[in-house]
Amino acid sequence: MLNYTPVEIMKLVQMPFKNLIALAFATVILTGCYLPASFDAELELSRNGLYKISFDGYIVDLNIYRQLSSKKLKVGSKELKEKTDRIVADFKRDSSTQSASYYQQGAFKVKWVKGGDIIKTRQAMFYRRNENMFSVTYDKKKAIITLKGKYIKKQDAERLEQMGLSLQGVVKIKTDAKVIKHNAHKTWTEGLVKYYGWKLESLRDKPPLVIVSLGLL
Repeated sequence: MLNYTPVEIMKLVQMPFKNLIALAFATVILTGCYLPASFDAELELSRNGLYKISFDGYIVDLNIYRQLSSKKLKVGSKELKEKTDRIVADFKRDSSTQSASYYQQGAFKVKWVKGGDIIKTRQAMFYRRNENMFSVTYDKKKAIITLKGKYIKKQDAERLEQMGLSLQGVVKIKTDAKVIKHNAHKTWTEGLVKYYGWKLESLRDKPPLVIVSLGLL
């Protein structure tokens, strides 16, 4: 896990009051309402299609963040507790969630792990379809599997930055399958397994991408 102090975590989710309009607009145009702020993520894929996605970090709910920043919600209020309790319960309804709790300023601490056979399911993602932060997809026709992070459009990144939001993450993908394309910041090998690593420091960083061939064509 990234070694951030509570103060450093909050710097990733603090917003100047003057940027409330940018936040209101960005909340409308962005797909979903969750933004990973600080996290470690790992995706594993075997050559026979078995996968595992792990996430451990802080996720910001943009709606709560906006309401706190505009003073529509007050810290310590009953309404805030009710809203955050509902979101924690929503996370925990997913059997892949190992732990979830509210931190502060709209940020939630979440640990989530899911595995399976991508050949059978064709698609897997964290967290869900409309909150897709990381995904694994299988294209049977092309016999390829794609592992990737969420792409944030330039204009969306600009507006999120104006709101005072940022992103810090470490991502690792490991596989023994044949990789035909990737954009990793670094790679290394341990035995028969190849590792692909990224250190994300900005909303503008390119999302992680690895494409593997199953060699079935």
